[in-house]
Amino acid sequence: MNILESLLSNESSGIVSELAKQLGVGEDQARTAASQLIPALTRGLRNNTATDSGLSNLITALQEGSHNNYIDNPSTLGLANTVNDGNSILGHIFGSKDVSRNVANYGANQAGLSSSLMKKALPILASLVMSALSKKLLGKGSKSSGGGIFGGGQSNNNSDIFGTGIATNQNRGMLEKFLDADKDGSMWDDLLSMAVKVAMK
Repeated sequence: MNILESLLSNESSGIVSELAKQLGVGEDQARTAASQLIPALTRGLRNNTATDSGLSNLITALQEGSHNNYIDNPSTLGLANTVNDGNSILGHIFGSKDVSRNVANYGANQAGLSSSLMKKALPILASLVMSALSKKLLGKGSKSSGGGIFGGGQSNNNSDIFGTGIATNQNRGMLEKFLDADKDGSMWDDLLSMAVKVAMK
């Protein structure tokens, strides 16, 4: 099960319900928004973790943050701190606000939803994606100790599961499998390449 399937599964109905509440739409529309935007987020993460340093930076961010709280306590999705954290995550994933806006606009066109709704959804979904990664890769959170939909079979002692081989093919493969939520990989690559162009200006 990849990250998109995990976040939108029946077992995650509380998350979907809270997302819908924060967006002011029905659950079906919330699922549609998530199904369009999460692949862009995961594509960006996969691009960022393609290098050893990128993978190391992601694991460090997961270890030092409290991202698991968003899934364990969906009501936190409506807090200003969650949105701020999500915007910070978006900055790391996409590199610029222009890329975030283009992702939201493209997702809106594909989903038949407003751009403003998709822009509102992006930081919340970014927080949820990091929360799911925290639970899957590090075993953080009360719901991950027994496996569950996010549990990666890891212990809850918060040790670095990547140990001495933080960039091994095996560990990167596990991450890429979980992040494999692409709908239109080539389109997302085109959009995300803007981050490089902006950075070079």
